[in-house]
Parts: sequence; C-alpha cells; structure tokens
Amino acid sequence: MFIRCGTFNLYQFAAPPFSWYEKENFYTADEWQAKKAWISSRLKEMDCDVIGFQEVFSIDELKALVNAAGYAYFDVVEQPEHDLHDTLIFTSPVVAVAARFPLSSVQAVRFSQQSEEQLPVEADFKYSRTPVRAEVELPGFGNILVYVSHLKSKRAIELQPDYDDADPWKKKVLATMQARSAGHVAALLQRGAEAYDLYMAVSTQIEAQPDKPILVLGDMNDDPDSTPVEALSNRAWLFEVDGVKYQNLPMEAKVSAYQYKLYDAFNLAPNQDGLKRTPTHYYRGEGNTLDYIFVSNALNEQNNRAVGKVVDFVVYDEHLHSDGVGNKKQSDHAQPVVRIQLNTNHELNL
Repeated sequence: MFIRCGTFNLYQFAAPPFSWYEKENFYTADEWQAKKAWISSRLKEMDCDVIGFQEVFSIDELKALVNAAGYAYFDVVEQPEHDLHDTLIFTSPVVAVAARFPLSSVQAVRFSQQSEEQLPVEADFKYSRTPVRAEVELPGFGNILVYVSHLKSKRAIELQPDYDDADPWKKKVLATMQARSAGHVAALLQRGAEAYDLYMAVSTQIEAQPDKPILVLGDMNDDPDSTPVEALSNRAWLFEVDGVKYQNLPMEAKVSAYQYKLYDAFNLAPNQDGLKRTPTHYYRGEGNTLDYIFVSNALNEQNNRAVGKVVDFVVYDEHLHSDGVGNKKQSDHAQPVVRIQLNTNHELNL
C-alpha cells in the first residue's frame, strides 16, 4: 500500500475576532474566508493521508476545515495561550495532527527528566510548542507512529536589558544590544534542547520497536546542516563506541548505528542526487529549508528489514513565487509531502 504524509505550517491560523501576538494582527472576514479556501485547495493538492500542522491558534475551526477535506481524525495535545490582559490576543500556538485513518493513540511529548539532567536547562524547562505523538492505524498493515513538531524559532528570546532609567542613551543602546545577543543564544539553546529531547523520545521508541515505521513531521526552524537538525537526526558518522573504532565494532553494533538514526525523506527519495533542494521558506529573498519529514530506519530501503520505502518527495511552493497574494491569506512556508510504499506482507506486530 502507499501512503502520503506532509507537514503544513499554516501561518497564524487565528479566526476572527482573535489576533495573534499584537492586537493589530488579525484577519478580516474576507481575508479569513480566502485563507481557509486556499488551505482547503492546498490540502486537496497535497492529497495526504496524515498531516502535521503548525501555528494553530483556532483549533475548532481547523478541525472543521480538515473534516470537510476528508480527514475524519484530528487532535491536539494542548491549548493555545492567550494574553493575560486581553483574551482576544493569542500569544502561543499549538501543533495538530490530522489523518484519514484512525488515531489509536495521541499523546504529548513532555520534556523529560533525563534531558533536564543531560543539558544545562532549568528544572521546569518545557517545549515552546509541545510535540504530538500519534499512532495511526493503517488497514491491512498495522500502526505507524507519527510525531508532529514545531521547534523554537530563530527569533531572539526577549531578555531584559541591564540599565537604569538615568543612564545615558549610549549605555542603554549597548545594554539593549547585549540583551539581544544573549536572546539569540537563548533561542538557539531552546531549539537545540527541544531537538535533543525529541530525538530521545523517538530513539527510545525505536529501541522498543525497531521495525515500526516512524515519521517526524515539522517545522524545525533551522537549516539542514544546523546543530539542532543534527541533534534530531543523528546523521553524522559514528567513529567509535567505548574506544573501539567503527570498523572494529561487532556487526550488531554497526547495524545499531543505522537503526537509531532519523533519515531525511528528501535524501531517501529516488532521483534526488545532485538536485538542488527546494526551499520551504524565504527570508529577505533568500530561500532556506525549515520544514522536514524524517523517517526511521524501518522505512530506509537500504535496511534489509525495512517494512517500507520512500518513493517520492515533493515540496508545494508555488504560492511563494510572486503569485500576488500575501502570506497572510496563504502561508509563508512551503509544504513538503512524502510518498511511502509499505509492505503489507510483513509479519510484524506493529
């Protein structure tokens, strides 16, 4: 059987009369209808069986939209946050999952105590947007496991500058710039910690059920060669374990080195060698990849125990190329979609 999975950053999905972050950020009735119509059209184009969504504020409205598009199953694991002084202003979105097939289990991925102990973070550290972990029941095959994520953005975390009201402007400027510098590092640390903890959750699941297909769908807010993406995928070569060079490891250990990686679906898709990667986001005219689909070794064709393989990878980005319609009515992200062939003859209890 074949399935299609995608990730879709909706760009501030907040129904009127709600605003996002600031009171002036809102949709008129006409803009909202246009945005929903475009999303419905894009969902039809993507033709996915499972989709992960980011930047969701209005949960009920999204549920109604995806239900109408043929996705009978939809869930979230938390509610968006509101401004303390104005409940019509959203301050933090959530992620969501939608599927054509039953969701047998939907859980939140909470930042683990083990991650707190391994990393220099506060004891109450948490994800900026809690990831979703969903079991999807595929008739004639079994369950696959899908994670939906939206890691912390590159936007600097706002830190209070260290100056007094009576200080000269020059000192205030310096303190403000120093605080901004620290804020950029804080954002990177947040994103990196989230990537590490998500990898811990996924790799623990792989250890328990190595033959179960796992997909991670999301806006990772960083480049393919970045440290957070490396922390999530663990794609780098493993040179040695316990002082033993890789080439001298027993075969079981060598196999494990591939088993616990996450594979970028773009790289596994046929005929991608030498092709320039299609950006999923543009900033000041420069394209970059922020949105990814990762799969476990169970979907790596090079694995002789694989129960499926990536057969196609497409990025839907037409709306980002001067179509005359602003991001507000569409999205500022492209939508990656992977097509996977699953072996329905497997004899595994997934």
